[in-house]
Amino acid sequence: MHKICFHFQISQPFRLRTYRFFDINQNHHYFDDYQNSYLANRLAERCYLPANAMFLELIRKYGEQINLSFSISGSSIKLFQEYCPEVIQSFKKLIATGNVEITGSTFTHSIASLYNKSCFLEQVHLQEKLLKEVFGIRPTTFCNTEIIYSDEIGEWLHEAGYDVVLTEGARHILGWKSPCFLYCNPFQTDLKLLLRSYQLCDDISQRFEQQGADGMGMTAEKFISKLDAIPEESPFINLYFDYETIGEYHTVESGIFEFFKALFSQLIDSKRYQLTKPKEITKLKVPCSTMHAPWPISYSGDEKDTAEWLGNELQNEAFQQLFQLEELYKQSHNETAKLNWLRLQAADHFNFMSTKWFAHNTVRRNFDVYPSPYQAFINFMNVLNDVKLQLEENSK
Repeated sequence: MHKICFHFQISQPFRLRTYRFFDINQNHHYFDDYQNSYLANRLAERCYLPANAMFLELIRKYGEQINLSFSISGSSIKLFQEYCPEVIQSFKKLIATGNVEITGSTFTHSIASLYNKSCFLEQVHLQEKLLKEVFGIRPTTFCNTEIIYSDEIGEWLHEAGYDVVLTEGARHILGWKSPCFLYCNPFQTDLKLLLRSYQLCDDISQRFEQQGADGMGMTAEKFISKLDAIPEESPFINLYFDYETIGEYHTVESGIFEFFKALFSQLIDSKRYQLTKPKEITKLKVPCSTMHAPWPISYSGDEKDTAEWLGNELQNEAFQQLFQLEELYKQSHNETAKLNWLRLQAADHFNFMSTKWFAHNTVRRNFDVYPSPYQAFINFMNVLNDVKLQLEENSK
């Protein structure tokens, strides 16, 4: 029997205001309240609330046979609290069933893991604190920003107390191996790795509405036939998606909600699959192979690298200037400026500066407000320079 992990990631950032003219050290209100409110409520209406209601209905119908996991960035939680608190309540209802696991993640959907250990673990611990305050949980599974992972990042997470990490089943790392097995960090073998079967995920997230030879898009029957083709000796099928896949990237009119309802129902009725939470993996006595990832991998593009966030000179300059403020962050007493520095670490800000274009493109560009990567860079650097001034004025 195959064990399937369905994991959904929610990572909405606080979006920056766009300025034609920015007065350094005059206006410290960097984030666009209108855009944040509009997008949070739009996504709540189209995706989070109806999707949570759908999964709650499935759990009530099938009981322990339905299991899911979510990672929800701290920025997303703060947006929900401020603009649509009913989303928080809907997640609490899901968690109360016992069928839903909330994994660890970074506080602001940060790419700090690409810089150093201390910046990354600061994000991890802040997120743990928030999850305890809001949901009363302490996660043991971790899903990094854009499922970025390397051997070194795995060692940091093991030190932080995590047992399982979700990441990409990148071909250039696996070679001939399948993502449908259990892996571990080569230096901390207690840290288990669940690898995303990205081709199956892409069949839904990117190709759901593409018509096949039958003139139809993806159906539950078609998708299950793909699952049935996986050899029985491959125990795990790991499917990780942006939660906005349901209702935003594919709208309700596309049939995405009916697809997921049918898919979960047919998976359970088939008796060939068991839906499981990632944290349950540590209880299983199954063979485990090491996976060596000497450099960071992610779910981005065919390359599965980090070029979407650090692939050009603009991004690298912004990245270096941002994290050079780490010591100022530690010394400052200005809590507002410190929070703004954390928020500037969000992957989306660097995504907007990207010049990496590929066929399917990143769905996150649905929310891009900049006319060019250069304009995104200029706006980011103006805000960063002002944050730096605020940190300096209130340091020890």
